[in-house]
Amino acid sequence: MKIKCECGGVIVDQTDFLPYKAHMISDQDWFDFLDAVDYAIEKSGPTSKEKESSLMGIRRLAIKLTRFIYQCASCGRLFIENENHELETFIKQEPYEGKQILASALGENWKRTLIGDWQESRNGTFKGYLWCMDVKSDECGFDNWKQLEDKYYSIFHELKSKDVLRSALLKKNYEVIHSWIEDKPILY
Repeated sequence: MKIKCECGGVIVDQTDFLPYKAHMISDQDWFDFLDAVDYAIEKSGPTSKEKESSLMGIRRLAIKLTRFIYQCASCGRLFIENENHELETFIKQEPYEGKQILASALGENWKRTLIGDWQESRNGTFKGYLWCMDVKSDECGFDNWKQLEDKYYSIFHELKSKDVLRSALLKKNYEVIHSWIEDKPILY
């Protein structure tokens, strides 16, 4: 989805972990959601199937109760989804100072995803790409596999040592070369 702001800015929602997008649950729904989480933990039943069913119920409830909020990076305008899934616009009274009010409450300590992908058959400027919120756009396209691989592992080790990595995946011609997922729950 793309949202055209009145200021001329464009808000793009085509991936995950966006610092200008948030998921909002109304205060009127918040405790129902927390009660459902408590129920899923305490009373879901002893089997894996019962626990999975409870977890999926929590996910469905979260989706049902959530509305999206977007912030224009150019002017700071907020776009908030209403109960009819339409976007309402809100303008900040003071001049916009570049504050990302929808970014993680953990600041720079939020858990990121790192993805590297190389395809010999890819048409275009580059055969390989890196995706990570910490990679500058001028550093994410590669025409040399070794450079992509080296950059991937460099970023991987840096983010992992800072404990800010959620998962990592490196593929070459559709084959998984490296895969890593945080093995502990992300509880803060």
